[in-house]
Amino acid sequence: VSRTFSFLKSRMSSTRNKTKGKEVKEGKEKSGASNGHQFVPVSPSGPALCVACDKSVSGKELLHCSSKYYTVSDVILCVWWLNFIPITFNIYCWVDMIKTKAEVSFFYAADAVDASLLSDLSADLLGLEVESWSLAVSPEFCRLHDRRTIKRQDVIYELMQTELHHIQTLTVMSEVFRRGMLEELQLDLDCVARIFPCLDPLLLFHRNLFGALQECRQTATQPENPRNYLIHHIGSVLLQQFSDENAEKMKQVYGEFCSHHTDAVNVFKELQQQNKKFQNFVKSNNSLVRRRGVPEFILLVTQRITKYPVLLERILHYTQGQEYSDLSRALAQIRDVIAAVDLTVNKYERCQELQEVLARLENKSFAKLKNGKVFRKQDLLLKNRDLQYKGLVYWKTATGRLKDTLALLLTDVLVFVQEKDQRFIFAADQKPPVIPLQKLIVREVANHERGMFLISASSAGPEMYEVHTTTKDERNAWMRQIRQAVERCVFACV
Repeated sequence: VSRTFSFLKSRMSSTRNKTKGKEVKEGKEKSGASNGHQFVPVSPSGPALCVACDKSVSGKELLHCSSKYYTVSDVILCVWWLNFIPITFNIYCWVDMIKTKAEVSFFYAADAVDASLLSDLSADLLGLEVESWSLAVSPEFCRLHDRRTIKRQDVIYELMQTELHHIQTLTVMSEVFRRGMLEELQLDLDCVARIFPCLDPLLLFHRNLFGALQECRQTATQPENPRNYLIHHIGSVLLQQFSDENAEKMKQVYGEFCSHHTDAVNVFKELQQQNKKFQNFVKSNNSLVRRRGVPEFILLVTQRITKYPVLLERILHYTQGQEYSDLSRALAQIRDVIAAVDLTVNKYERCQELQEVLARLENKSFAKLKNGKVFRKQDLLLKNRDLQYKGLVYWKTATGRLKDTLALLLTDVLVFVQEKDQRFIFAADQKPPVIPLQKLIVREVANHERGMFLISASSAGPEMYEVHTTTKDERNAWMRQIRQAVERCVFACV
């Protein structure tokens, strides 16, 4: 948006200079422009910024609309730009150019989202329209506090502002894209749910979190001047939001949403490629939601949970006493939530990788084990048998040849498969390609930094395998993964 204004200003500067007097008069008199704004000439009592060019408006002729200030020249330019476009849009400034370090503003058509929804999420009405707390409160009130206090309030303000922006992102996904796909395009509910998993629980959680933060601010607001507030206690609120039942909800919904990130984007792109009506729907909405489409919105949601530790650490830097203790515990809790989400995502990704291998594994292929039993494809599908690690390795056969194999480290066994005619079969050799983990020992191969011995001491009889990798680091990674899997397997059997 700012680049657009800069471009238009440079192209129109000479014209504006020639007709400045006439246009300023017309700008002041225009009370109902086609873009839906109601402009009134004003003189602000305190410091203010122009919402269009983001510069100080002190000493300039100003126009006022919905508690925002515009320089006269920028309003004229904006009106000229809207009328220059063949089809003029009725622009509704929903987020109203929120200026934060990490977030970018959006514009929406007035009919894209219900008016009640827009008013509920208005940054202006919620007092989060300016860049920082130090600009939101009165200059006199700000000067009463030291630098550390101001810095702390600025970070708390940023937390609230970005939390609001996150809710707006989720709401656009729900009310613009999801609703449009269901009602306008009549897409299958399951298909849409794959693109937007857990959207309603996410919205509920973050609305509750933002409501709790708003209560903190309202409690700290000065009765004589609602513009001024100083939040002393926020640690206990954040601790409650990131602990116990709330923490479990976060683990569940973010675990599912982040796990299905790739799948959601793939489903969206597949529809976009195959469905012309879907293409037009996406194109029309992307023109309203500037610069970002559905994949970008999905990415924003997956990234939000990682922003909390950074913000809490910054608040902690300017905090002391009991508040410091509460914030520290809240920080530990959100890190625990993130770790749990990462585990869920990793487990889901490994499950998907195993499914991909199984899809290529020949149904008739089998492996004969040391105890005489037969291991088949369906044995890999047992519910308690998850993929822990996989990769290409070289299995040294009885003839001394290094055979290319795909090693699958599962919950209780290590399996070798090989590729044949673009399919997989269980690797063939004099030794079974399925090794139990319960009594498996891993050792380095002397004088060979890329080799390792797998010594199986199962009840069916001992067996030793020699396996090589491409690099020493890969060999070390495999040894570490196998040892950890053996420990988990032994512990599970105790």
